[in-house]
Formats: sequence, C-alpha cells, structure tokens
Amino acid sequence: MKSLVRVIGVLVFLVSATLARADAPEEVFGAKTVDLQQAKSLFDQGAVFIDVRDAQSWSLGHIEGSVNLDFNASEFAVLYISKELDRTTPIVFYTSSPLNVRSAMASFFASNWGYTNVYYFREGYYSWMAADYPVELKLAGRAVQPVSMVQ
Repeated sequence: MKSLVRVIGVLVFLVSATLARADAPEEVFGAKTVDLQQAKSLFDQGAVFIDVRDAQSWSLGHIEGSVNLDFNASEFAVLYISKELDRTTPIVFYTSSPLNVRSAMASFFASNWGYTNVYYFREGYYSWMAADYPVELKLAGRAVQPVSMVQ
C-alpha cells in the first residue's frame, strides 16, 4: 500500500511539474485570442486592458493605462461581484508572456461571468514593450518615460 501511495505521489508531482511549465493555451472558450497588432488596435479604440500579474510586477511596468487585478488575489473577484461594471465593455486580459496562464484563466472566468467582449492577449506585456508600444515603467523607485529606440 505504501508503494502505491508513493507511486501516485510521484505521478501527481510529475503531472504538476509538467503543467507548471506548460505554455498558456492558444485559445480560451468564450474569449477571442488577439495578437499584438489586434491588441494595439483595441488599445487605440479605448478597450480596458487588465493586467492579471501580481501588484509588484505591475508596479515595475505595464501597458499604459491598464488596470491591475491580480488573478491570484481576492481583488480579481470585483469582476464577478460588481453590479456597476458594464459587461459589454471590451476588456483585454494580459500577463507577462505566453509562459503564464493567468490571462487565459482570467479570460475564461470573465466570459463565464457574463462579459461579452473578452479578449485574450496571449503574447503579453513583454511583446507589447518590445514593439515599443505605450508602457508605464518604474525603475529604482522613479517613474520613467520610455524614449523610443526607433528613430
């Protein structure tokens, strides 16, 4: 019996380790996956961008004008409990990169909670920043206005 428990424990560990290293899914049921250019177009149209990383990551840098709702914190539940939020407003969920599944999970939950214009920006903040799109940065405790590297 002990060996069976040990084998099951090892299998659970291996499956957990594999899932922890897995990329975020390409698509999320109830949300539209958008690439970098589509996300920029939504940004230009005034969509609400929601960064679901932790507060410390967001404070160091994020897409300009985005809102931080850490998916792993209770504050994310505001999307569920709020009666004042317009559930037809276009919202774009993102995290750092396709190596993080938080934005996929956030997109899934939002669509299940009745939001009808949910966009899943799988590529995330790092691709946005690499494209030299508008970001807000904070380095060494000071706000920084990035200067375009492309002249």
